[in-house]
Amino acid sequence: MTQPSRGPVTSRVWPGVMAAVLLGCQGPAPRQASGNALAGASPAAGAATQAAPQTDRERRLYAAALIALPPEGLSPESLPAPRSVGAQLLNAYCTQCHSLPSPAMHAAQDWPSVARRMWVRIDMMHGELGVSVPGSGDRVALLNYLLANALKVSEHLRAAPGRDVFEAMCSRCHLLPDPRQHSPADWPAVVMRMERNMERMRVSGVTSQQAQTIITYLGLASRR
Repeated sequence: MTQPSRGPVTSRVWPGVMAAVLLGCQGPAPRQASGNALAGASPAAGAATQAAPQTDRERRLYAAALIALPPEGLSPESLPAPRSVGAQLLNAYCTQCHSLPSPAMHAAQDWPSVARRMWVRIDMMHGELGVSVPGSGDRVALLNYLLANALKVSEHLRAAPGRDVFEAMCSRCHLLPDPRQHSPADWPAVVMRMERNMERMRVSGVTSQQAQTIITYLGLASRR
């Protein structure tokens, strides 16, 4: 596995923060010890508290960056196969700029283009912001991990009451998941988490009745 070099993270406040925001980064990359990125990576959630935006323009840019970032709350231990190389790479490189993303955030059809966009950004931030850049081998391993654990998309949704609401609401943010990837007992918590994500992403939410309709449908469609 490639051992990325660890350059010093800039200590400047708003020039670094604003450059990071404009590039889709939550804030300055977290300061880490030199050596293997897998051993020293730390989440960037909360890194933005090092400096608060001062002007209206800075606040708007900062808010726009936060909207585009993965939702907070995922821990390294909750990743699929958390001790695998791919999971460690995801935690090492991606948390330099934002919270730890879930591989199930995107379907396998979408991850290659998302990863390419991230490679472009991380290459741009390698200089002044001191962000570590994965080598080609790590990029392949990371993408393979994301593809293997991506959102499982349903090709043929089971007919049941509420399917139209599920299709209309959930397709606004991602491809429709296969209901069988969660048990009927797990879907209420998953739907609740999606509602929080929608609120954070400034997507118009679902009503309580729509949410219950979606949960009921997923409970029926996920039965084996």
